[in-house]
Amino acid sequence: MVNELLLKEMYDDMLDSCYPEVEIGGLKYVQSIALYRIDPIAYQVGLNDYESSLRSDYENYGHYSDLFSDEEE
Repeated sequence: MVNELLLKEMYDDMLDSCYPEVEIGGLKYVQSIALYRIDPIAYQVGLNDYESSLRSDYENYGHYSDLFSDEEE
């Protein structure tokens, strides 16, 4: 079972570091908040894809063990 809180934090950090802030009406928002609020379905799809990518790295190389630590191999 994946650590949902850690996964969301990692995904938000990745979005915020890879993409610039979004400006709406003169106000700036970090990418993760803007995407989550404007299009929660796209946010969830991206989060699922991100988890799949990390899970692949975990299964192939053992990376991100803190995220998937309680899963049996």
